[in-house]
Amino acid sequence: METTAPNPLAEHLCREADAVLLIDALPGTGRRRLLAAAADVMAARGGMVFDLSPEHHPVLAPDGSAAFCARADQLENAAALRRAGRLKEAGNRELFLAPLADPHFEDSGGWPVLSGQLARAPQDAAALTALARDLLAQSPAAIRGAVVQLCRTEDGLEDAALAAEQRALLHWLDPLAECRGGIWRLRTRGLARLLRQVTRDWPSAEAPWQPPASPVPQDRIAALLRAGERGEALVLLRQEGGHYFMHIHGMEAGQAVADAFGSDPAPDVMALSFLIAVKSGDIERAAYVLSQYENGALLDLEKRLQRSQEVPVPLAFCRIELAIFRGETRRHHIMDEASELLARTDPRAHLVRGGIYNLLLDYHIRGERFAAAEEAAARALRHYEAAEAPYLRFFIHLHRSVIKLRMGEPSAAAPHLQQAEKALAQTPFEIPQDARFLALLRAVAAYETGDPMPMVGFAETAFHGFAYGEIWPSIAAMALAHGAEALLQIRGAEAALRYIASWRVPAWRTRAFQVMVAQREAAMLQGAGRWREARLHLEGMPMRIGRLWMDSSGANLADLRAPEDITQALLWLRQQVFESPRSPALNERLAAMMENSRVSARQRLCLRIWKAWVDRRQGRAGHARRGLADVLQLGASRKALAPVLEERVFVLPLLEDPQIMQREMLAAPLPRNLRRGAVAAFGSGLLSRQEWRALLLLAEGCSNKDIAREMDVSLPTVKFHLKNLFKKLRAGDRRGAVDQARRQKLIA
Repeated sequence: METTAPNPLAEHLCREADAVLLIDALPGTGRRRLLAAAADVMAARGGMVFDLSPEHHPVLAPDGSAAFCARADQLENAAALRRAGRLKEAGNRELFLAPLADPHFEDSGGWPVLSGQLARAPQDAAALTALARDLLAQSPAAIRGAVVQLCRTEDGLEDAALAAEQRALLHWLDPLAECRGGIWRLRTRGLARLLRQVTRDWPSAEAPWQPPASPVPQDRIAALLRAGERGEALVLLRQEGGHYFMHIHGMEAGQAVADAFGSDPAPDVMALSFLIAVKSGDIERAAYVLSQYENGALLDLEKRLQRSQEVPVPLAFCRIELAIFRGETRRHHIMDEASELLARTDPRAHLVRGGIYNLLLDYHIRGERFAAAEEAAARALRHYEAAEAPYLRFFIHLHRSVIKLRMGEPSAAAPHLQQAEKALAQTPFEIPQDARFLALLRAVAAYETGDPMPMVGFAETAFHGFAYGEIWPSIAAMALAHGAEALLQIRGAEAALRYIASWRVPAWRTRAFQVMVAQREAAMLQGAGRWREARLHLEGMPMRIGRLWMDSSGANLADLRAPEDITQALLWLRQQVFESPRSPALNERLAAMMENSRVSARQRLCLRIWKAWVDRRQGRAGHARRGLADVLQLGASRKALAPVLEERVFVLPLLEDPQIMQREMLAAPLPRNLRRGAVAAFGSGLLSRQEWRALLLLAEGCSNKDIAREMDVSLPTVKFHLKNLFKKLRAGDRRGAVDQARRQKLIA
């Protein structure tokens, strides 16, 4: 840039060492001359200069001194700089000539380039008109519309009657247009005559004063793009949610806007296309969209970003989301990049800040950091409530239910599922995928309380529409695990293994998800009693935690942190508990895992069942009995019966052992389909084995037909057992028998 003569205005505006100068004014006001002068000032302190064309996508002002010649909406962090007192602005008011400085003021209105034309050729009216027409043609459509409106009203525009957007436009035009006595008029009569001549034949549609008539934002954006008003279309996109447009107006509306912009490099457009691809389940397409920024600089997810402050906020957001979906980055990268992004974001940018906390929410859930997840959820919810975005609130309530389910507290998930349903009902558009999310988590909650059938129904009927669309990793993990376990219990091992294999879809072929699928397959083989196959499967997995590692682990198990490492260690420990329960080393390994702070409450229930099994096999029947009773009581208090059912390969032999199942154990709450084992050892005492079974089913409220089906006997046989039961308990009816049994502490 050429050196210019000293410019007092430039020197004044760039006086501060860390000043950022923004020059945002009409064409023909000398913007670039001021920029050149500012460049000389900035050069002395090592500052930078930027001259952005209207087509340039928004940028972030760097730290230190800088000068921009651009529209305000092209400087992404203008609001933050303004609040910090670092932004020095020069607009029309600073660049238009004062009356005493312009000998042609009456005809030019102080517009510098018009004044220059009048100085060169004062009598050439045609050239002056052509120049004014060219200046307006270079201005945004909304500005042209405001000028047209000013030209076509004789009495001016009453400030009080204007909409906020109209008033803002006129304030930006100041001093081309000035407000005197509450009335807006063009600055001078001569300028008004000139501009009336310029705009006399302009159709109102060519320079609209207000946005296009359609109330539908995607139609308004498309109309602006067809008219060649890309800048105005981008402004409207940001006003309507930016890259969150789809979450405010729906999937179809978002796709329409993305199609209208095409391959536009604007960050909001790229981010919108990215999120649409994610919502469609096409993670590779999402990655491709992100690769268009600086030749794929954002795709190396294992490395910290260089010059991260220069990356537009929407694209930095997308990079974090891609990292979470792929599971290809480490924790400190995620946290650092999210923290930097929050620091760069206006506190009032509720959609963006809520979105960042939403990303952290899922990230913490995957890492079993539930306290941090709850905090992120609360922050995201506050922002989404402020943004009046029910669709986004839906996802926060959904993830809060996930937290409770992962913690092994299904009853605590119910209120969050209700809130999610309410938020979804308030959403003004429909996306079938989201109803499936809600159905899935209701099925998971039912499964956790001991009812696998809703989960079986989901796995058999809703899977394909679910797995091939958007699915957050934390929710995908639950669909995979609970669906497989439910099928194993009801349909058998082959059905469960087919279900697991169906998750190997292209969109999910990331290392993290491959590991999750492989671990679930090992768990299924173990749960089906196919222990040899399970061992071979575990030995074939390319994981750092293998048999040799476990053999030398000891107390090191307490220090495991990564969720996949903890899961792998638990699978190996489960295998060893079954294969070599008398090994003294198991006691240390079980204790170490119980001490691990990253092991979830649900996993601890399983560990305690394994400990009861080991105690029994090592001759500590009393320890086994008390441990199992504690597990059953804890599971019942939380209504978390699923872990007991999943560990039935260990639980059932314990229930069938007369040394474990002493009479007091019958008071322990048991899942219905484990009750048969609970009474298998009782054939003597007050009640016979069949009477015990009938009593337990009575306590559940079963009819005679239900009891007959459960006991696999005829109705007359049921009546015979009940008659004997009533006699022994000295009860006259079904309710009386149950009450007597409870008073005698025979049942819970």
